[in-house]
Amino acid sequence: MPRTVHVNVSESETRKMRQQLESEIRWLQCQMDSLQAGTGELDISLLQTYKEMIHCRRSLLGRMPR
Repeated sequence: MPRTVHVNVSESETRKMRQQLESEIRWLQCQMDSLQAGTGELDISLLQTYKEMIHCRRSLLGRMPR
């Protein structure tokens, strides 16, 4: 059975981490949009990687205190 560990992190550090994750999500979304808009053959594995990276970051955001 997993044990939950609580770490005392300052509000400013949490805010900084949230901003970093949001920035990374925007960048990844732009990369994904650019990949899909390209005229060449679509790299499905790279597209899936971007989707998974975005999903993971959104999941982290959802578990962080506001």
